[in-house]
Amino acid sequence: MSRYDGIDEREYGRGRRRYDDDDDDEAYARSSTASTAPQQSQYLRYDDRAPSQISTSTASDRYLPGQRVYDQQDLSLQRGPPARDYPGSRDSYRSRDAPERSEASASRHLPSRYDESATSSFRSPSYTAGPSVTRQAPPPSLASNARDSNIGKTSDITETLEKLSLTSFYVRPGYGEMGKHLTVLANFFQVRAKDGKAKVIYHYDVDMEPQVDKGANAKKPKGLLRAVWEQLCLEQKVGWVDGFAASAYDGRKNVFTPNQFPIGPDQSQTFLTAVAPDGVVSRPGHTTSSDDEYRRWKVTLKLVAVVDLQYVMDFCQTEKGAPSNEEKCLTGLMATNVLLRDVPSKRYAQVGAAGNKFFSMAGAVAIPQGGVVCKGFMQSFRYSSSGLPLLNLDVGYSAFLSAGPALEVIGKILNRGGGGRGRGRGGLEGPPGVHDVSELSSDEVSKIKKILRGAKFTVMHRSSARLHTILSVTSESAQNIKFNIEGRDGNPDQKISIPEYYQKFHQSPVTKPRLPCVQYGKKAFIPIEFVRLAEWNSLPPTKLTAEQTAEMIKVSAVKPKERAMAVNNWRTELAYEKQSKIAAWGLQVNTSMVQVKARILPPPRIVYARGTEARALDGGWNLKGKQFFRNGKKPLVAWSVISFDRYTEADEMQRYITYLCQVLSAHGVQVANRQPECIGPINPTKKGAITNALQLGARAAYMAGKCPPQLICCVLPGRDAWLYEAIKRSSFTDLKGPVPTQCMQAAKIRSPRGIDAYTGNLVMKIQSKLGGVTHQIPISELPGMERGKTMLLGGDLGLPPVRSGDDSAPTVACTIATYSPDCDAYSAQIRLQEGRGEIIVNLSSMVEEHLKIFMKNNDSYPERILIFRDGISEGQYAAALHYEHNAVLKACSKLEKGYRPRILLCICAKRHSTRFFGRDTDADRSGNLPSGLVVDRSVTHPYAFDFFLQAHAGRVGTARPTHYICLLDELAISPDQLQQLVHSLCYSFARCTRSVSLVPVCYIADLVCQKARIIVHEPGTSVAPSESSAGKSGFASSRKMGFNIDIMQVQKVLQRNEELSEVAWWM
Repeated sequence: MSRYDGIDEREYGRGRRRYDDDDDDEAYARSSTASTAPQQSQYLRYDDRAPSQISTSTASDRYLPGQRVYDQQDLSLQRGPPARDYPGSRDSYRSRDAPERSEASASRHLPSRYDESATSSFRSPSYTAGPSVTRQAPPPSLASNARDSNIGKTSDITETLEKLSLTSFYVRPGYGEMGKHLTVLANFFQVRAKDGKAKVIYHYDVDMEPQVDKGANAKKPKGLLRAVWEQLCLEQKVGWVDGFAASAYDGRKNVFTPNQFPIGPDQSQTFLTAVAPDGVVSRPGHTTSSDDEYRRWKVTLKLVAVVDLQYVMDFCQTEKGAPSNEEKCLTGLMATNVLLRDVPSKRYAQVGAAGNKFFSMAGAVAIPQGGVVCKGFMQSFRYSSSGLPLLNLDVGYSAFLSAGPALEVIGKILNRGGGGRGRGRGGLEGPPGVHDVSELSSDEVSKIKKILRGAKFTVMHRSSARLHTILSVTSESAQNIKFNIEGRDGNPDQKISIPEYYQKFHQSPVTKPRLPCVQYGKKAFIPIEFVRLAEWNSLPPTKLTAEQTAEMIKVSAVKPKERAMAVNNWRTELAYEKQSKIAAWGLQVNTSMVQVKARILPPPRIVYARGTEARALDGGWNLKGKQFFRNGKKPLVAWSVISFDRYTEADEMQRYITYLCQVLSAHGVQVANRQPECIGPINPTKKGAITNALQLGARAAYMAGKCPPQLICCVLPGRDAWLYEAIKRSSFTDLKGPVPTQCMQAAKIRSPRGIDAYTGNLVMKIQSKLGGVTHQIPISELPGMERGKTMLLGGDLGLPPVRSGDDSAPTVACTIATYSPDCDAYSAQIRLQEGRGEIIVNLSSMVEEHLKIFMKNNDSYPERILIFRDGISEGQYAAALHYEHNAVLKACSKLEKGYRPRILLCICAKRHSTRFFGRDTDADRSGNLPSGLVVDRSVTHPYAFDFFLQAHAGRVGTARPTHYICLLDELAISPDQLQQLVHSLCYSFARCTRSVSLVPVCYIADLVCQKARIIVHEPGTSVAPSESSAGKSGFASSRKMGFNIDIMQVQKVLQRNEELSEVAWWM
């Protein structure tokens, strides 16, 4: 649920990073500008509007069953078999209808396994024999001009894809058998129908409108709508009581009940009710306030659909014809999820867009700089291959801003006075310390702006409970912001400052006029001293400091046994068996977790230079005594060292560099220059200091090697994200050509404690940045791959930072592909594209470049392309298959007529809430199950080809497996082969001596996105004008950041250093 729950292998320990490895350089990758999109739920997200209001114009909408989900690409060259939008571990699953196409129209189509049609009898999973292929007619051609335009376009693509529909999904070819078999527990509980027969549920659209004029145009908060519905339920009389008593309301537009309302199919029923403006529900006859104090509402109900929950049960039992009823199954899942959230939504704070996460302030733990960590749980009802639907229940932890006066919270954020760890004296419940905030520097304003943007607040200068949203914080102080008040009765306009305005019109003196204002609307500014922050303002990882992250890990890194106990405690506390509505729906939730069959896959052979092999144990191995597998083309000669730490002088730098060179040589790296020039210490806070220092370093490196600089090592004083980003950005944009940099922590290189392990990590990354290969997994250990004939391709997207008033920032799209015969060297392609979509719009041109590089190094194009895709939410699986598969084929046909490689497309999903627990005898020292754990039964999809793989060894907290969903397999690979392939690849990540949790091509694609996003997105600022007008033209909106949205922007920067394409600069 929360991004922090079950932190394993330092997961989220370094800001945005989602994976697990010993990465010291990336410790600074907590980008102050990088932003993670709102977390996509791993579970069903349904539309909260009436069916008549639903538009299918964008791919990002939520959909009711039966709606199409469109991808964003040219499908004019669609050749492969269609695939159904498969949800993997989520609740949503969409069925499509598609026209057939003749077998002859498919050019050299390779063996594949799909269900014959959505209405055919479903075949039992079998590895040796699969169903026939249903093909799809090519949709209308779309001329994509993405390469000729300034940015990848999506609007025309979306319009064309409205004509696309899907019919079939890729069928599981069987189950894996390889490895050591064992039984584990999963955090799922079986849900069965009482008496063996599920009930019929009635789905109603509900429309609520306030009848009081002053509230007619106001936004209707979800909590208030719930209060209206609860009030309406209390007021019902005979004929309606049963329906309302058993109803489940989603807080917006949908109501489900097993007891039908007396409303005809084409009719609607309107009710009138009244609820207090603060949402207080009163029983009839017990009101103490006058009617004028109540807000009157009109509620209209209309029958939308009849849902038989038996379809859900049949779907899980692989009944004949069950897939044809998939849309009905989807609606049943949606309805049941709304039911299960009914009671928790009244007891706990419902957080997140999906509505399946609940938190409480009980047991909250304060963390430094104004944060607080709250504990809670998530739950989701979903189908499974266990024979019954399952309830996924998991614990979670999430960070929030402290509630209270904004100045007190800002004081904690900036460490202005107060007690230790941001709590003030007395801890979380005690009195706060003194936080003197009377003036803020520009850097401090930028810092709090990043943290406060999007936070909810109430005002303090008058009595009002209304919540507002912070859009930005002004760079100008309140006393310097002036505007014009329109004159009345013939009087001239009057120029007035913010403090004067609040004194004159609100009788509220501004005591700190030198502080900035909060902007909460296009024409709305308020002095920050009048702001009170509300509860439940989220602090996502991108907003956490290093200290907060460290404390977050301490709180949330719960060992597996404790986590399993916490899940069971939540199951007891929720007491589903005592909830009257669940009983009325005829459902029963088991009290014990499900037992799941699992296996432990063996590790692959790990090869170093001269045939030396390392033996992996518990997902890791020792680098000692090993020489790297292959060096780069040049020895290390053109390099330099810069210190940005005032305590690290040149002599201390040289001492460490001498030791570093010894370690490099010990591992076989050729170092031709053992005394690089050491520059500094440099004060990085001075204007232009970082750029000037890097230019000096680049010049020194060039003079040393008489060739383009190979590396600049930078000593940093701490884990400051802004300095890390400034170095990475400047080294790529401000030098004659981009130069790889290696950041090092001053405290690490000065202390003898742990220096061997730290330096070992550094030399692995330096080896990669020099174009070398640290170790190799032999092709013989990688099923389905052939030497010199196979390309691995990974893709990811880096979404732009969310900035107030600016939706023009481009998304960074990245692909990584292998080009060496042994698939151990990678090339990167980077493009920019419009909006925040999840499809790589310019994939065809990117793959084309990868294929050219592969041809250059192998004298032929690959016969097999294995695609692993990260950053895809469940609703976009169909789009990824149809658009991106087609884009690859388009690139192939452009390079050579008739060229058609075999393709495997697999989605990699990390953001889910599935956890596995083993017996003590099966667990490792951390209490986690061993690396190599694979599960492809019970908690997986009933029909589609998916599995969970925990390739890494969890060291902190509870390990989270990765969910792999195979959407296309033209290699006819078996489940055992695919699972072993992915597991073995996870041992090939170059910069650590441990297996990682995600297949490396996706891992590296994420790293490249991080670096490219730093280059593209400058740190944002919001400037309130010193003069504007209110009444005539109003306050000007915050300044928009300007972006160069040439899609090739980053790639052009990289091309300024031709040798950069042969090294792993992103490491």
